[in-house]
Amino acid sequence: MRAPPDAAPPAGLASLMGELTRMFTADAPLPGDAELAGRCREHVAGNERLTPAEQADIYRRQFWLRHHDALREDYPALAHVLGEDGFDAFSRAYLAAHPPASFSLRDLGRHVASFAAAHEGFPPALAELAREVARYEHALVDLFDGASPPPLDPAKVTGMPEEGWSTARIVLHPLLALMQLRYPAHVLRSELRQGRSPALPAPRAVRLAVFRSAADLTIRYEELEPPAFALLEALGRGVPLVAACEAVAAGEAAGVPLGARVGAWFQQWTSWGLIADVVRGAGAERG
Repeated sequence: MRAPPDAAPPAGLASLMGELTRMFTADAPLPGDAELAGRCREHVAGNERLTPAEQADIYRRQFWLRHHDALREDYPALAHVLGEDGFDAFSRAYLAAHPPASFSLRDLGRHVASFAAAHEGFPPALAELAREVARYEHALVDLFDGASPPPLDPAKVTGMPEEGWSTARIVLHPLLALMQLRYPAHVLRSELRQGRSPALPAPRAVRLAVFRSAADLTIRYEELEPPAFALLEALGRGVPLVAACEAVAAGEAAGVPLGARVGAWFQQWTSWGLIADVVRGAGAERG
């Protein structure tokens, strides 16, 4: 009788799997570890050229190389900041704390941003930059392969009565990340993707809209001025349009009225595909 798909492996097999996992994820070569080398002799045959520990060590090295390369592919800017040795040390520390728990390498870096935020092994001069770069690159993973909603129906805009805008809510695209960074991590990664070898950037506060383009499915970023960023954040929290504009306007210094800029912003955001829906408020529904 075939076991159900979610059945636990037999006790002996589970024990063997645990032993092999311990060997293949060891940080140091197996032949140099007397205890692990002894365990290898119990489970690995070896051959006329390789001892059991040397044979098992091939798989241990492949484990680290495969997962190190997968992390480097998703976090090239972080690897550039840390250098080869520094990134190798970071990836080993990360994999020790968060060993692979999925058959998909896409999930390998699930905890990279939170791990980097608390990691104390960064060189002090690079720590803040490394954490900001890790946070930015981590956001790109979900944007790359997330599901897109249907495009905005223009009739929801043209058919909205004037009084309806006072309570209407703007629904932002789910594949939009609003990020405040203390370093221009987006510029660093972009230059690397173009084959350049850029210098490490100096601190510069930036506000970004990072999103996947509906036209060609590429990841794009746009730098936003502070009030535009604040308005998008408020809309993302579900604040109705007029209330969100009033709140942002109240925090603005004297100068160009906010109303003169909101129209241009919405034209941009619509062209970028950031507006996913317009939902009428309760008052507008009754009207």
